[in-house]
Amino acid sequence: MSDFTSKLTDLILEWFPVIFGFGVLVAFIVWFIRGIGQHRREKQRRIVRSALEAQMKHFAYAKIMEGLLPMDRAKKYEDPLAHALEAAKLGVITGGGTQMGKGGTIAWVGIDLALADLDGAVQFTRQQLRELGAPAGSVLEYRVGEQRVSVEIA
Repeated sequence: MSDFTSKLTDLILEWFPVIFGFGVLVAFIVWFIRGIGQHRREKQRRIVRSALEAQMKHFAYAKIMEGLLPMDRAKKYEDPLAHALEAAKLGVITGGGTQMGKGGTIAWVGIDLALADLDGAVQFTRQQLRELGAPAGSVLEYRVGEQRVSVEIA
């Protein structure tokens, strides 16, 4: 091995831990700053969502006759519906659930909603759930005074 190659190898071996450590430090700083930005965006979304939720006066429940796991329910129904309702300022998603059936299967899934009104928001929600693929037998339940109302989605 030549003297130059030997010196270069020694130099690389000597400085590698420093360069590697610096790279890790830079990666950590970038990750940390991105995390702060994401935290701020999430905090702002929560503030806007809670302000919007405070304006919603009517509780509704979507009972969707489809056996989906919670993550699939969120991806297929909750997330797109939440975006559509919030964009139209007609409501917010307040929760969701899964009804287990016999033998450990999922019988149906539900979505809790707070809606702005019982006219436009109900019709808008039904239409959105139809477009998202809610199967036959799915219903949207809400109250008008003391009367419980159940309307078919699909």
